[in-house]
Amino acid sequence: MNFEQGDTVRVSGYRGIAFRYLGPETRPDEDTEWSGFEPETGMALVVMVGDDRRHVVDPADMTPLADDEFCGGCGQIGCSHV
Repeated sequence: MNFEQGDTVRVSGYRGIAFRYLGPETRPDEDTEWSGFEPETGMALVVMVGDDRRHVVDPADMTPLADDEFCGGCGQIGCSHV
C-alpha cells in the first residue's frame, strides 16, 4: 500500500495508538558525501499523534486510519473525545 506524507496509520504492535506517516527511512551510504543522496532502507518513519519521537516501522505493518477513528489530541484509537 502506498502512503502519503501526513497520512494517519495504525501500526501493528502499537495497540490503540495512531501514527502519522513521515516518509520512507533513508540512511547515508558510502556515496552520500559526494552525491548528497541517501538511499531508502525499505522501512517507514512514523510519529505518534501528539508526540514528536520518530519510530522506524515496516510499511507492511501499517494500515490507514480514517480521521474519525482516532483522537486528534491524544492520538488514541477509540478515545471518547473523537
